[in-house]
Amino acid sequence: MYEIGGLIIIGVVAQWIAWRLRVPAILPLILAGILIGPGWEWYSGHRLVSPRFDSEAGTGLFPGNLLYSFVSLSIGLILFEGGLTLRLREIRGLADSIFRLTTYGAFTTTVVAGLAAHFVMGLNWQIAFLFSTLIVVTGPTVIAPIMRQINVKRQVATVLKWESIVIDPVGAFLAVLFYNFIVAYYDPQATIYEALVKFVQSGLVGIGLGFVFGHILFILISRLYIPKFLLNIFTLGAVVGAFLVSDSIAHESGLLTTVVMGAYLANRDVPFLDDILDFKESLTLLLISLLFILLSANMTVEQITLVLTKESLFVFLIVVVLARPLGVFWSLRSSELTWRDKAFISWVGPRGIVAAGVASLFGIELAKEGIADAEYITPLVFLIVLGTVLLNATLAGLVARKLKVSLPKGSSVLIFGASEGARQLANSLQESGRDVTLVTPNRAAADVAEEDNLTAITIPIDADLDRHMDLSDIGYILALTGSDEDNFYLLNTYRSREGIRGAFRLVTRKEIQAQRFNDEALFGHYASYLLFNRAARNFGEVQALEIDDPKQIGSLLAQLRQEKAIPLYLRCAEYGDITFITANEGTLSVTTGDTLYFLGEPLTQTSPPTGQKERKIEA
Repeated sequence: MYEIGGLIIIGVVAQWIAWRLRVPAILPLILAGILIGPGWEWYSGHRLVSPRFDSEAGTGLFPGNLLYSFVSLSIGLILFEGGLTLRLREIRGLADSIFRLTTYGAFTTTVVAGLAAHFVMGLNWQIAFLFSTLIVVTGPTVIAPIMRQINVKRQVATVLKWESIVIDPVGAFLAVLFYNFIVAYYDPQATIYEALVKFVQSGLVGIGLGFVFGHILFILISRLYIPKFLLNIFTLGAVVGAFLVSDSIAHESGLLTTVVMGAYLANRDVPFLDDILDFKESLTLLLISLLFILLSANMTVEQITLVLTKESLFVFLIVVVLARPLGVFWSLRSSELTWRDKAFISWVGPRGIVAAGVASLFGIELAKEGIADAEYITPLVFLIVLGTVLLNATLAGLVARKLKVSLPKGSSVLIFGASEGARQLANSLQESGRDVTLVTPNRAAADVAEEDNLTAITIPIDADLDRHMDLSDIGYILALTGSDEDNFYLLNTYRSREGIRGAFRLVTRKEIQAQRFNDEALFGHYASYLLFNRAARNFGEVQALEIDDPKQIGSLLAQLRQEKAIPLYLRCAEYGDITFITANEGTLSVTTGDTLYFLGEPLTQTSPPTGQKERKIEA
């Protein structure tokens, strides 16, 4: 009882320390596990916590293979929660990159890391490639905290998130395949063909049952066969049941079943999905805390000393500076991502709970069989996990800034309304490197926005937005609805939130009549909701004009308004920051090379001011 209670307390404290220090929680969790396990054993001769039950000493938590079962089932629940965040609309234009990264990239890492483990560490071929399959995974448990700390372009963050969740079951399957190969190699009664058949069978069963159980759960929830007060616990039971059924049919297929099941629900209109996701996030946080502490506490002093060598360090460097970049650049060679994006993705490759969990389990099983070099599996994988997380947690922000893939803090834009004008503005902002989210109660308008590759959320205007999206990096609020009352309500609700750099709305009819404008009134002296959207329909695209002479910005804006064009915002050439044009212009800070975006006809070469360079961005 005291050991279990102590583990929960240590896990909570470690998570809090990680939050205070702004590092992924895996760092304090693994260090805490090592401290109460092998660290305390080295210091005093006994462990504070023994994950595996020792019948002779009468201590420990999990007898027999129960630790294996607990870890496997917990990882399945973690991957289900990850699957719930995989919405297909996020990867429009990125699906091919993610597929290549989780196939070609994984293959490259497997080959390079396997060769390094064999030739540098001297491990036999079987153990070397089992190790390499285990470290291809970049877990969401460590990617997500790192992405929350640094604000990078949405394309880059989306690729990293999807890769981390999709690659987990792929890596686990590769590890299972090589594990079965090793068993077949050393067991005269088994064959390599049987191992390959088991691998294919596990994949088909995992994908098929994931869709089946996901659809059944969707029907039960959408038809309200489950009362709301039982929804979370029923979903938990359904996921556990799906995992057990899948695993009983095909060994190690449960992980893939839970990922597919979560992704299926994420892409259907499931009632109360946010409530389920909130519950699963809390449960996942507890499971991650327990797993990392248990697995690191289960290591021995002898295992740790095995990898405290220069050969192990060299293997680690090969994985980080050769295997990962080679896999990323090869798999993304035909991608639209820039070389800077690819370089950053190459750097961010922290390993997570699947690598640590499966390595611990396989290491134990192979060591019991007396297979040579099996004792290296667990500590070597933990070295990769701890080292990659430490590097990424400390240097990812610096690397993002040096590669210019990061955005200024609070650079995301939240637009209320999804009219044609709002969509064209959102498209232009995305082209300028902003993360944009549209919020509307109109499902049809949201569908049109998503067809334009925009992120749209369908909720009532007065809904609690925090329950539907992460507002931590929202810097600008734009109220572009057709109701003046709603626009004022939205600004009053959100303008005082921490991190908001600007809150703006469309001008009202009264302001247009009186020609008196507040600093928060957008675009122009006549840019009401009707005229703003009429301009969007008439002109059909957002124009961009590079400014050569900052002193002419006033006359340029006057000319645009004289021609009934609507100026939208300025983009700083040096820093990439944006400034929205308001009806009460005041003093705009403009430098040479900045870009003005507007709705209107392209300015002719003879139109004042002279000397402007013009280019067009399709909306």
